Amino acid sequence: MIKKSTVFRSELEIDASMLKDSRVKSLNIKQIRSFVEQLEALPDGASLPDWSELSVGDRFAICLRLIPQRKREALLGKSEPQIRRYEAGLDIPLTVVAALAVETEIPLDWIASGRPMQRRLPASVAAVGSTDGEDLPVRKLAFKVDDSGALTLDDAAGQVQFPRAILQRVGVAPANARLLEAFGESMTPTLSDGDLLLIDVGATKIVEGKIFVFSVGADAFIKRLRRIGDRVLMISDNREMFPEQEVPSGAPFSIYGRVKWAGRSL
Repeated sequence: MIKKSTVFRSELEIDASMLKDSRVKSLNIKQIRSFVEQLEALPDGASLPDWSELSVGDRFAICLRLIPQRKREALLGKSEPQIRRYEAGLDIPLTVVAALAVETEIPLDWIASGRPMQRRLPASVAAVGSTDGEDLPVRKLAFKVDDSGALTLDDAAGQVQFPRAILQRVGVAPANARLLEAFGESMTPTLSDGDLLLIDVGATKIVEGKIFVFSVGADAFIKRLRRIGDRVLMISDNREMFPEQEVPSGAPFSIYGRVKWAGRSL
């Protein structure tokens, strides 16, 4: 049977693009249950099978059924209709798959690729308890509206354990690290709604071509910024739906930090 023993600290280093699959979910519920039984029957230490011929949605649906139904919505933080969309392989957020991977101890990259692999921690990843392999508490980036109607950071937001190795690799000091779940579709295909983002709140100077979290008045945005003289342009990657805009002159404008990581370095 599948036994919980190891948290895969390499899971959050997967490229979020690996969760995008043009194939649609093809398994019916009877077939899914059969695959679940095969996973549950694996002896401890056995390699995960090669199920790369299945779609991401199929593998997601199989792993999801390793968890009691009553726990699924609370674990993933999503409604049942939204979970069914993910089972169909539609826009599965990295954060959702990461939560599923940790709970089932099925490596995130196996859910994404289906390639055979060991369920133990890869040798290339620092051992649990080493300095580089430690998780650190990182505060969530949250907002509140102040008395003037502008957004400000909410310092009372909770914390999430996050791998120290990723902070070191992308050059973010722990004190400046914040985590935010991406929202909206303006930055697709670079960022998808629900992607986990690492924000450096110490990096608020506009750098050409980089992605920032900022607010204009009471609205928050995740976009690229470009400064031209006294003007600041807001640039989306999904330009067909979200054309370039200028920050209105005189509007309250605050940059909270630069996006440094979204399943990969940015």
